[in-house]
Amino acid sequence: MLPHERSLVEELKDQPFAIVGINSDPVDKLKELVKDGTTTWRNFTNEQANGRKISDEWGVTGWPTLYLVDHKGVIRHKGLRGEQMEKAIKELLAEATAKPAEAAEAKPEPAVEKAAE
Repeated sequence: MLPHERSLVEELKDQPFAIVGINSDPVDKLKELVKDGTTTWRNFTNEQANGRKISDEWGVTGWPTLYLVDHKGVIRHKGLRGEQMEKAIKELLAEATAKPAEAAEAKPEPAVEKAAE
């Protein structure tokens, strides 16, 4: 999966697109992955300084869990992979870059209304 994510970051570097990772590895391992270029996107450690885990807050039970969030901050897809994920990303990018009249025509419904509280 990591090579695919790296290729997306490179392919979409001039688009309104970003990957944000929540990594369950120990901090030292995560630093190693960033330093050696395995991950080329922003990462956070799962376990936070306050002792809470991001995975618990979001109800994540397996790795990787992917959420696609649109340009308005709405979670639109969860768990897509491969061609389905790429298609969804391209659709979201088209919405994000659409002119106001085009954007008004497309009124998508979120796939997930809100994350677990």
